[in-house]
Parts: sequence; structure tokens; C-alpha cells
Amino acid sequence: MAPFELISSKANSSAGALKINLPLPYSGSIADVIGSYSALFVKSYSPGNLATTSMRGMGAQHTAVLWNGINLQSMMNSNIDLNLLPVFFFDQAAIETGANAASAANGALAGAIYLNNLPRKLNKTYGEILSGSFGLNSLALGSSYNFGKLFLNSRFINRTALNNFEYVNYFSANKPIERLRNSGFKQSGFMQELDFDINSNHSVYVNYWYIQTDRDLPPAMGIANTYNEHQDDYSHKFIVKHNGALSSKINLINKAAFINEQINYYHDLLLPAFNDASTWLAESQLNWKLSPLIEFSSSLNYTLQEAKTDGYHLGKQRHLISLWQNINYTSKNKRSRVSIGSRQLMVNGNMVPASPDLGFEFKIYSNLKWKSNLAAGYRIPSFNDLYWQAGGNTELKPEISKKAESSLELNVSGFKFATTGFLHHVNDWILWTPDPVSQIWKANNAKSVRSSGLELSTEYRYKFSNWHDLKFFGRYQFVRSINTQVYSHDSTALGKQLFYTPVNTASLQAQYRIKSFFLNIGMNYTGSVFTTADNAIDNQLPAYVLFNSTLAYAFNFKNHSGELSIKVLNLTNKTYQVMENRPMPLRNFQIAFKFNINYDK
Repeated sequence: MAPFELISSKANSSAGALKINLPLPYSGSIADVIGSYSALFVKSYSPGNLATTSMRGMGAQHTAVLWNGINLQSMMNSNIDLNLLPVFFFDQAAIETGANAASAANGALAGAIYLNNLPRKLNKTYGEILSGSFGLNSLALGSSYNFGKLFLNSRFINRTALNNFEYVNYFSANKPIERLRNSGFKQSGFMQELDFDINSNHSVYVNYWYIQTDRDLPPAMGIANTYNEHQDDYSHKFIVKHNGALSSKINLINKAAFINEQINYYHDLLLPAFNDASTWLAESQLNWKLSPLIEFSSSLNYTLQEAKTDGYHLGKQRHLISLWQNINYTSKNKRSRVSIGSRQLMVNGNMVPASPDLGFEFKIYSNLKWKSNLAAGYRIPSFNDLYWQAGGNTELKPEISKKAESSLELNVSGFKFATTGFLHHVNDWILWTPDPVSQIWKANNAKSVRSSGLELSTEYRYKFSNWHDLKFFGRYQFVRSINTQVYSHDSTALGKQLFYTPVNTASLQAQYRIKSFFLNIGMNYTGSVFTTADNAIDNQLPAYVLFNSTLAYAFNFKNHSGELSIKVLNLTNKTYQVMENRPMPLRNFQIAFKFNINYDK
């Protein structure tokens, strides 16, 4: 079982940042990892289908997803489907809920999810073979070779599932057990990495990956006909990065990237819908150590976005220029840090309000740290918000947020604990609502939202002996996300909790090891959610608790290693819904064999 730290202890680029590290197994998607190891609410329609996350009571469009610093949010709808991101393609994942995540990218009003590749220059072949309930089969295979200055790493995945699980149909008399139809999932892809050390001061990193996902879209409960509804997703992602040390104090990072996303939708009663979006990016970042105590960073980014879809046949494009600056100060005794940063964005020649942030850290004692953040952020409207026919609104204003948070972190003899209080306020929230006259749904700056709450994170490790230990990880989130103003004609949502936003969520993981055997027990709690903006009691999904369990045996042979595991998901056979009338699987099983063949002595 791969070790990980729930509460990040590594230094962050900005003072006051709070990051939660995520473990990365070989199989599954980023949605699976976030749903298991964090207190974030993952909105999933069914296994393998659309999955987004809600951070701190905000919308899915308010959480940026950054791959090696590149924002993967769709320019068309500002979202990203987390089920399309296989964990096998990443080496590091973390969640940053800190206020200064606003300066990370457009749209990070609630926070950011970081996905990075960290080339480990080893000669090895590694992978996992997995099989599970409902026709699940997965193969993940990677191979890396180090040729002196040149390092190559290749990864391949193939995953299929019928997802024809049983569920309780509440729409039929006597609530019979039925089987989900038209829910197949197929995903395959490959990644190629190249890292070349030009000399001791300069290196070039290249990464390209392609993913193809074909999935059927199952009907909601109570709907008999599937109409052969399905969606095909194709994704190309490419980045080339140059890292150069200009001196012992100055470092320059240049990167260029290209991302293309294609989505094809099919339905027997509708014409096919085709969507194509491309992003070109160029960025330079300068890191300068002005003194032993002061570090300065600045980056200039140019991004070209282009999209073509049935909603705007001729296509749309926009040019983004972003300037980011940050200065960090660390005291001589290392007890305090201060970070001041700001990002200024220009869209098609027009300035967007700046997003400054201020972070502060102070070690009260050697094992007790206080962190605080203040920040302002923005989210520019998506292409669909602006241009979709009919309903797009070119007069939309950017969403503007103000955020504050404060946290305490305690680290004592293997026990870590962090508590964070936060307050977010978003004005000019973009919402699609029906026009009172034409009844055509239209994008508007419809409301203001205040989100406040408390987060708790804990980690405990106890070593009985060299072959006997216990690890415990936990996270809890309390969020009140309230409509404080409603600009439209409908005021029923005023003062109400945002729909599909649970007040309470929690995640617990306990891992017990005895010699080479590992037993992991996981628990995830999701509080009740309203499914309508007016918080009607009759339109509410109940809270639920899910238990998962994994038993694994790890072994070594010479310098090679392997692991055999059996996982039981939804251990208590709980009937629940994440989204209204969208069934989720009952108890199911997975068996996996993971291997690591090392060629280095």
C-alpha cells in the first residue's frame, strides 16, 4: 500500500497555503481518489459517467484543475469531468483550498486541484491488472528508461466496464431490484514523457498524452427507453518545458502547451452534436532569490482559446494575457513567512479585475503553526455563457470573489491536526435561468453567494514495531453556502443553501499493517442535499455513509516488488443517490495485482 501524507508538510510557493496530498493508485480516476480521500463532495451521475466536485460550497466551475500548471477547465462550460482523468497518468496530486489559490488560475474561486508529473529517473516496468464487479477490467502498464542525460517514460491504460449493476427502483410498485442499462464505459490512452538534461543548468521536459473515452449514458430511474444515448470524448494534451538556471539565484522556466478536446454526443431522437475546443499556451516564469530571506517570482502567460460547437457554428476565440507576480519573505529564525501576490488578466484587450492575495504563516511553537490568507478572485464567463444560441449573453460580467481564511496546524509525535475557518463571498454569480417572457433559458449574473464554514484534517501514525503499525487519516468539512442576493425575478432561493451542496461531509481512512499484510478501512459521509434552489423538504436526498475495505499482501523478490489486493466497495450494501434519480451500485468487488520490476541494482 503506497504511503502518503494527508496534511502536506512540504514548503509551498506561497505562505499560508493549505494543501492536502492525495494518494495515487494505478487504477481509477481522479474522481475516485477525491471521493475516497477528501471531504469534497463529488457529483457523480453513475460510475464512469460525468463527475465534478464542489469545494467549499461553490460550484464545479469554481475549482481549477491544473496539470503541470496548465488549467484543464473547459473554455466551453468552465467544468472538467474528473472521470476522464486516469490517476495512472500522474505522479502527484493535491488539493489546495487556500484563499491564495485564486492567483493560480482563472476560475479558482473555491480552490484548485493540482496534478503533476515528476520524472523519477529509474529503469523499471510497472503496472496493475484489475478485475471487478459489473464487467470491470483494467490494465495499466508503464515503462521507464534512463539513458544518461535522456529519460523516457511511457504509460498505457485500457479500462472497460459494463456498469450493469443492480439497484432499487423506487418508481415501480414494491420497489423491485432492477439492473442499470446502457451504462457501458471504455477508456484507453497512452502518455509519453521525455526529460533531457542539456547540461547542469538547463533541461527540457516534454509530455504528450491521448485519451479516448466511449461511454453510454444511462437513463434516470423511471425512464424506460435509453434512446441509445452515448458520448465519445477525445483528448490530446501536450506540454514542452525548459528549465534554466541563469545563475545561482535566478531560474527561468519557459513552457508551451497545446490541448484539444472533442466531444461527440448521440441520441436516437436528436441530431448528433459535435464539440471541438483547442487551447494554445506560452508562458515564461522568472524565480529570483533576491536575498537569503526574500524570493521573487513573476510570470507572463499568453493563451489562445478556440471552440466550435452546434451552439455557435462559426466558432469563437479569445486571447488571454496574464501577468502574475509574487514575493515571499521568510524571517531569519524561520518562524514566520509572508507572501504577497497578484494576477492581472486581460481578455481580448479588456482588463479583468485583479486577483491579489496575502498569505501569512507563524510558528507559535515548534509544533504549532498559524496560517492566514486574504484574497480576491475572478471567473470570466465561459464560451457557452457568452455565445450559446439561444441563451448566451455577451453582456455578462466576470464573477468576483473575496475570501478569507485562518488555520492552525499541530504536529506532535506522529499526530497531525489542522483546523481551518473560511469565508467566501461571490458576486455576479453566473446562472442559467428561464426568461419570464420567452421562457428561453438564458445566462445571467443572477445572484450573490456567501460560503462559510470549518474544515478539520487529522493524521496519526503509530509504530508498534518494525513489522506492525497503524495509520489513520481523517477530514471533515462543514459548509453553509447561502444565496445572499437574487437578482432575477424568482426570489424563492434567497437565504437558502445552494442545491446539491451538503452542509456536512467527512472522510476517514484507517490502515493497519502486520508484516506484509495491509488492511484498509475507509468511510465517507455525505450529508443530505436539496435538489431545488428553494430548499423544498420534499426535494431532498438523504444523507448516507459508505464503507470500503481493502486487504492487500505486498511482497518483494530480489529488487522487484508486487502487491495483491482485494477491495470491497459499499461494504454495507447501502442504497443511496448522489444525484436525484441516478442509481448507484450496491456492494461490489475488485481484485488487483500491482507489480514493479526494477532493472537498477
